[in-house]
Amino acid sequence: MRIMKPLNVRRWWIGGIVGIWFLLSLLTLGYNGLFFDEGIYITAGLRTLEGHGYSDQYLTWFGGTLLWPVLAGLGYRVAGTVGARALALLAVAGGLIAFARAVRNLFGKRASFWATVALALNGALISMARMAVYDGLAWAGMAVAFWALTELARQDHRKWLLLAIAAYTLGVLAKYPTGVMILPLLGILVLKRRKKAVLDLLLFGYVGALTALMTLLPLREQVATYFQWRLTNTPSFGVTLPMIAWTALSLSLPALVLAPAGWLLCRGNRLLGGILLLSLFIWPAYHLLRYDPVSITKHLTFGYLFAYPLVGVAFAALWEARKGQFLALRRGAAVLLALALAVMGFTQAFQAGRGWPDLRPPAQYLQQHLRPGEKLLVNESWPFTAYLYAEGRISSPWDVYDTYRVTHGELEVDLCKVDWFVDVRGSFAWPAQVLQEIEACGTFQPLLSSTSWVVNIGSDLRYVEYPVETVIWRNYR
Repeated sequence: MRIMKPLNVRRWWIGGIVGIWFLLSLLTLGYNGLFFDEGIYITAGLRTLEGHGYSDQYLTWFGGTLLWPVLAGLGYRVAGTVGARALALLAVAGGLIAFARAVRNLFGKRASFWATVALALNGALISMARMAVYDGLAWAGMAVAFWALTELARQDHRKWLLLAIAAYTLGVLAKYPTGVMILPLLGILVLKRRKKAVLDLLLFGYVGALTALMTLLPLREQVATYFQWRLTNTPSFGVTLPMIAWTALSLSLPALVLAPAGWLLCRGNRLLGGILLLSLFIWPAYHLLRYDPVSITKHLTFGYLFAYPLVGVAFAALWEARKGQFLALRRGAAVLLALALAVMGFTQAFQAGRGWPDLRPPAQYLQQHLRPGEKLLVNESWPFTAYLYAEGRISSPWDVYDTYRVTHGELEVDLCKVDWFVDVRGSFAWPAQVLQEIEACGTFQPLLSSTSWVVNIGSDLRYVEYPVETVIWRNYR
């Protein structure tokens, strides 16, 4: 008679934690309408699937290839906004599993458990994972590269090096600026491989560069234009340097407190711990030195990928106290600390999810009343563009003219000859001159006013709730 072995619960905890996190996040993907960047990627993906991706010249101002936009477009075709966001969430969930395996290889199962729990409760990661933007795919690539390098050190087989190269290259092609995460990856490679690291580095550089060149060389003209444009284009959106610093500090507080404690506990791995700890400061330094608020919340998660293993070490040390009268007390403290991280993380994710106006009601109005071939002026353009293009209400995304296009002379007709004027009184305000010219036409009539309540950080470094009104005008010329 065959005796069944007892189920090894430890083998399933990674999937259980990530599975619950994935399902909870999946149930809340309709938390808001499309974010501005989501509208861009979904529209670009739909256009690319139709054969217009290169001719539309998205690569001249995208921080990545059309890899993610195509996926976002496919997801949107299947299930709208939720479908596009679900693919990003799936990528991050896969990255979390790879992260957990990497931490287990470096610091053991207990640290891996707590590190995964803590990272899954991070507000910036929850926010990024639920958005249909290319950061999720890039993050997953870096996480898999991190895990593969730890497997390379453990198994001494260069198939893991090839996986690391492929995953890292995928991440960079998804979003170019994430290439800076080569610093901690190479640090880990050199430290863990020692004498073998020289050949590993040569292979990493050669295969990675060759793959990137094969992908980007046919697109070189547009990609070169992007890098020239990005160096001179750093919008502030009215965000001050203290606001940037406070955002980085508030989102990074758990790591700033617990990661140094974890580093101190890495008695035999202080150098490795130092590499992981320093990774936490890469993106805050970038945004502060450049005075650049764009995507700071999403960028911080790439530093957390490498710093949170140390958070897991700190938690594990608290939980693994020797038996005695303080054992229950210390484990209770670990549970309470995890609950505090959950409250902080979900609060931050809720605030981030309300950081832009919900434009679904005015977009639906236009879907019902817009006739194909009509031109629109929309300052918060890309969410409207995605909704309207996907429904076939506009024949091209370039039927929509936003603040940038109007102020750069791309509108070839007089303002008074445009059919619709949409004023979203938020981040992308119309210049006063445009508003005056529209009013002077005397032919625009307001048809709809919609108000959405938005949460953002104020100049006093407190989060405030305020209304953003959207008014739709029809030209009855």
